[in-house]
Amino acid sequence: MCLKRNKLNISVMILTVFIVLLLSSCSQSNQNTGPYDFGLLYSYRNISLSDSDKLQELISHLQYAKELSIDRIEFKTENKEILRIDYRMNLTSGQQYKVNHTNMMADVVMIFALFDNLNAVEYNLVQGDYCYGGVPITRERAEQVLGADIKSLGKTEEIFLSEMPQIIADLQWDPGVMDIITYEHIVS
Repeated sequence: MCLKRNKLNISVMILTVFIVLLLSSCSQSNQNTGPYDFGLLYSYRNISLSDSDKLQELISHLQYAKELSIDRIEFKTENKEILRIDYRMNLTSGQQYKVNHTNMMADVVMIFALFDNLNAVEYNLVQGDYCYGGVPITRERAEQVLGADIKSLGKTEEIFLSEMPQIIADLQWDPGVMDIITYEHIVS
């Protein structure tokens, strides 16, 4: 009887250890999930905006690039440093695309945190001759939405890694503009 009880206790202990280890590994892997790999993104801090390959790499790690293909990236310096990013929608008849303005602003905040001298980011969602967006989001506007100085968030890797994930998780932006793009609207 005592031997049977010890085997049962050992089995329960082994099962408990297994469950604890399983739950522990799940919680650790969940810490790295989310819209961004913040450590990887910080490695692109202040790369040259004229380095098109590095810029393409960086943009490919943002939320919109995971959803839509990058069509064009252009850096304009006409009195203001503006980064223009065009994404291709590729809608077909009957399809629609819902613009996620919060994700768009989160990408813009990440870009501003990584580039001190950038003044604006212009997003365009492109389908044929149709283009949604085209109005640059300025650093000042992004800071108003965020309620924080973005440059200071990117100043050091420690601040970036410790504060930016929560700031991005809490970010909400609704500019009050159309957010549904339909194929029929584009071709009409």
